[in-house]
Amino acid sequence: MRLTIGLGLLALAFAGCGEADDSVEEPPEGAILEADEAEAGDRLEPDAALGPDAIEVVSAGGNVRFDPACLITASSVAGISIPDTLGDFVSAFPADTVLSFYPNYMVDFGKLCLRAGGEDALCADFESYDVEAYSPDIAVAGLSVYAPQCRTAEGIGPSSSIAEAAAAWGAPTFAFNYDNEGREYVSFADQPDSLAFRAESKTAAADTASSGVPNGPHAGNYEGVEGDGSYFETGEYYPDGEIREVFVSPPFEPIE
Repeated sequence: MRLTIGLGLLALAFAGCGEADDSVEEPPEGAILEADEAEAGDRLEPDAALGPDAIEVVSAGGNVRFDPACLITASSVAGISIPDTLGDFVSAFPADTVLSFYPNYMVDFGKLCLRAGGEDALCADFESYDVEAYSPDIAVAGLSVYAPQCRTAEGIGPSSSIAEAAAAWGAPTFAFNYDNEGREYVSFADQPDSLAFRAESKTAAADTASSGVPNGPHAGNYEGVEGDGSYFETGEYYPDGEIREVFVSPPFEPIE
């Protein structure tokens, strides 16, 4: 199914702000160079292919902001500020850019994603209650980033090791809650408030059966952590732990 978004959509705006903002936030001096020098700092080049089990949405342009350098800031990714709606997100890409719409990406949330390298790379997240079809008016909750090309000014992004992120932002804390689908988040002592992170570890996934700890692909090492029956927290992590998703939103706090 192919949907094309017409011109004249509203300008992108920061979440919670009613005024349109046509400017692209300038990073601190030297930030772009630092991000470009990151280990995986290639440009983000969109795929033309549709994601599996997705509905195709095609941009007609109209408010193009996309920057393939893909800098992650506290309020934007790749030059795209957190949009009010999915239509705003679509119009931020050049005309004919193909996006994949997933109305039920996971429990309670759907995503509209730009794909790169055969994988979902940059997505606008939305609450999926009663959403069955694409609409440009669907409200956006935040932007999720999976592409290793995308980095913060400190050079941190998907595929960065936990050790690298800790060197930039301080000690990590890992936590998951069975009441939140067991999704693990990791936070760092001095990270920007508007960023949230999910991590993974291949070692943790392999060790789950033998250790009896409900790690799955989690990066935190919860062995010996009692928790309260639902919520578990640790500062320990597997050496191969790395960031797999960066979520950019208004200040975000995982459920506890």
